[in-house]
Amino acid sequence: MCRLAALFGLSVALLAAETKVNPRDGLIYIWIAPGTFSYGCSRGDIECFDWEPAARTITLGRGFWIGQTEVTQRAYERVMDTNPSRYKGADLPVEQVGWDDARAYCRAAGMRLPTEIEWEYAARGGSSSPRYGMLASIAWSDADSGDVTHPVATKSPNAYGLYDTLGNVWEWVEDARSPTQKYLRGSAFVSIPRDLRVSNRLWATPDTRHRDMGIRCAGDTPPTSAPASTK
Repeated sequence: MCRLAALFGLSVALLAAETKVNPRDGLIYIWIAPGTFSYGCSRGDIECFDWEPAARTITLGRGFWIGQTEVTQRAYERVMDTNPSRYKGADLPVEQVGWDDARAYCRAAGMRLPTEIEWEYAARGGSSSPRYGMLASIAWSDADSGDVTHPVATKSPNAYGLYDTLGNVWEWVEDARSPTQKYLRGSAFVSIPRDLRVSNRLWATPDTRHRDMGIRCAGDTPPTSAPASTK
């Protein structure tokens, strides 16, 4: 563990994750404690695109909940009573959802969309590297997906216990690139390996519904054991 931690920039002193099951959608959510991290193009990453955020140190003064997995079709049907996905399967991530759909789902589930900063902080899992592990073991990409989505949580999680923060489906976040475009993070099963890096991003109009676009929700109410906010 220590050797792997050093290889991928992970902290060896990771706190045990606090989890809860959301009764509305049946999904597990993990509490991400406040902290400081390097946001944007990872140090030494020569594959960054011009559209990726420039590296800067950010401190999050408040913790937040985030889905342990991407929203599954089972959860989406439970909350929204419909399933827009092209690739059907209860444990597959829901896809072909636009930003408006994603936001509506998270609200109906008593949650919200994560911000870009929250998403990246959680997705990195304490790692300062472009990826939190060897790509083949953590993410579905066009190298091994067979051009279809796969059941969530079938690859290895990051150090915070989150699955598929790289690969499988792109995940909508709250932030806007412009008045008419919203960001997505995480890349997808159709992405080439270079694209599967935590600082990479995509953008689209809120009504865009592609087969590689999905959801991961976040929330705010801290658990009773969480430390007080620093803000």
